[in-house]
Amino acid sequence: MKKRLFTKNYILLMLSGLAVSFGYSMIAPLITPYGVSLGSDLATAGALTGIFSIAALIIRPFSGYASDAFEKRNICILSTFLITVTMLGYCIAPGIKTMFAVRILHGIAFGIQGTVNIAILYEYLPKEHLAEGIGYYSLGQVISQVCGPGLGIEIKDKYGYKQLFAIISIITAFAIVFMLFTDKRVAAEKPQKRLPKEKFRFSIGNMIAFPCIVYALIGGLFSLENGVINSFLVLAAEERKIVGISLFFTVNAAVLFVIRMTVGKVVDRHSITMIVNVSLLTSAAAMLAAGGGKNLWIMLAAAVLKAVGQGTGQITLQTACMKKVDAQKVGIATSTFYIGADLGQGLGPVICGKISDYSGYTTMFYCVAALIVIAMAGFSHYQKKENNCSKFKGGFV
Repeated sequence: MKKRLFTKNYILLMLSGLAVSFGYSMIAPLITPYGVSLGSDLATAGALTGIFSIAALIIRPFSGYASDAFEKRNICILSTFLITVTMLGYCIAPGIKTMFAVRILHGIAFGIQGTVNIAILYEYLPKEHLAEGIGYYSLGQVISQVCGPGLGIEIKDKYGYKQLFAIISIITAFAIVFMLFTDKRVAAEKPQKRLPKEKFRFSIGNMIAFPCIVYALIGGLFSLENGVINSFLVLAAEERKIVGISLFFTVNAAVLFVIRMTVGKVVDRHSITMIVNVSLLTSAAAMLAAGGGKNLWIMLAAAVLKAVGQGTGQITLQTACMKKVDAQKVGIATSTFYIGADLGQGLGPVICGKISDYSGYTTMFYCVAALIVIAMAGFSHYQKKENNCSKFKGGFV
């Protein structure tokens, strides 16, 4: 009998994830300006954004460990509550030093919540709908990224920063309510019991899923691509006198939304090697187009290619990480995948910024494209070595 995808638990988890993601997106473009409003210089205010990402990155391995060693649902509720509290902390922070403490706490809570939510998602989804379910779930992130920043800026301009933070704390509180209505126990085909405590000793092996490292690093390339585009595309367009470059992000978001709606069914039925290689090739083409584009139409073509590559590749690799480990270690696999994403998103703009300083934006984009092609060759070799002829559960090869 075919199992349903859209169960009560799955829908509630999607709504919870959407609420948290929406709140994050609403304040993302306003953290640095808020730091300046507290009397900080621009560099220190900018560090408020970086410290959040560093805190989330550091906590990832521990959150995966905790997710598999303890009750996932309780950890998710607790971390979401902590996010709600930190939003209130934004309201009452008297100065920049306190804001740094709040941002660190927010990053820790956000890193835990994001990791554990995906681990719970694995328990709620039938294995034949795993990638499809992750794809639909990730639509919340796309919607948040498109609508959240504009809405946050609008509320801030009309009511002020503190009122915005208070509103976001209410939105996040709804995420807790949604989680409270999920079932404590899930009758699924996957084993839900946790591993014996003696197998969960505090060690590197219980914080990093080593079988997933290659997938995490390849997934990190898509995040690197995303970070480079967000950091340098507008500057490159200005240098080339391309008008209307904001359409790039609109087109990218629209195509990404469609891809996330449809790609899961493809991923659940076809070869991981084929899908990831096509995704990497498409992403490399996007970087070549962005590097050589002299007009808006070429840049919009790059936006489409980037959305197809990123939207397909990330879902495929995240699903593959979950299928690569035992069901009791899905939390560790999820945190390992996100570590790769965090590293790509964080290091990419820094390294590529140095390249652009010396050689210009065109060379920088071409270097990213070359890196992606090299990674594609390495990934194909790895898959062949891993006996790629044998199928993953649910149709992966």
